[in-house]
Amino acid sequence: MTARKVEGLTVRQKQTLMFIYNSIKYSGFPPTLSQLREELQVSSNQAVLDLLKILENKKYIRKEEGVARGIQLTQKGFEELNVSTYAPMVGVTAAGPFMDTLEQYGEWMEISQDLSKLSEKIALFKIKGDSMIGAGLKDGDIVVIKYEVNEFRNGDIVLARSDEGTTIKRFVNVNGKIHLAPENPKYPHIPFTPDLRLIGKVISKIEV
Repeated sequence: MTARKVEGLTVRQKQTLMFIYNSIKYSGFPPTLSQLREELQVSSNQAVLDLLKILENKKYIRKEEGVARGIQLTQKGFEELNVSTYAPMVGVTAAGPFMDTLEQYGEWMEISQDLSKLSEKIALFKIKGDSMIGAGLKDGDIVVIKYEVNEFRNGDIVLARSDEGTTIKRFVNVNGKIHLAPENPKYPHIPFTPDLRLIGKVISKIEV
């Protein structure tokens, strides 16, 4: 006898997906394996991992290997449940001198309907520092970074990485000469050197 399906998933699979979503919504983090075991009333981690693998193969979730609470719902997963979309808070980045990005896989925040269609190409970063206050980005603000940018244009606010860490600055291209500019006169411009890499650009700010 085959398991009854609901909207393309078995009842068990959808129960698992909904529990992951509720954990993200109400705690800000995906569930642990032990929480999933308790919710699903199974005795082994393997039973949970088998369910998660099915959901991953069906493109409803992604799993970050080796990361605690490393379960991510995809846009397909949010649409299957017909719920609001959330995006992960990836880390903290400087709006000042370069700093190491503090990876914070786990915490999720609700995003607008306009951003939901980009949910698998964006992440949220919290700003530390005051070098971009002229652009309306102050210490503690949360910005939406879009990855997979085909072209960076003069004036874009970008997330850049170097050997020293990451920073958010304005991308400036004057006759082919590129530098990263702050929006606070007390900070210097950063020349574009071979070790600099543009990771993505700021497309929005989350109001909290």
